[in-house]
Amino acid sequence: MDVQPPCPLCGEAGEHLPGCSDRVTYRLEYPGRPWTTNAERKGNHWERAKLTKEWRSAFTLLARAQRIPPLAWFTVIAEPHQKGGRLQDVAGCAPAVKAAIDGLVDARIAPDDSSEFLRLVTFAAPQRGKNALVLYVTGYRTTD
Repeated sequence: MDVQPPCPLCGEAGEHLPGCSDRVTYRLEYPGRPWTTNAERKGNHWERAKLTKEWRSAFTLLARAQRIPPLAWFTVIAEPHQKGGRLQDVAGCAPAVKAAIDGLVDARIAPDDSSEFLRLVTFAAPQRGKNALVLYVTGYRTTD
């Protein structure tokens, strides 16, 4: 993937000031078609709760499996992959991404997903391929 978020310290994509050397990126992939805002609106509370629990738990396990340490703060690039059908809208998978981010917090990579810790969420255009949601989590290690 060629998309890189701007460095929060310097604002340049791919260019980083001193202090960015503690930057680490993790790739987390969950094999399932991310549900969309439109699907969530058509469903009911119980369906949404079931999906949220599944995706939140999955990303907690993925983050723990990669041993992501506590981060001072982090950014997320979300890249949905779809096997068939019309490609979903960019950012259409926001409910799945929100559940995934909550799973990262459950894995204790940050105390919460407020703007103090989660600085940027970027939605990449959906890709053809197997059904999956890929998150690129870029963070800065805590200085503790």
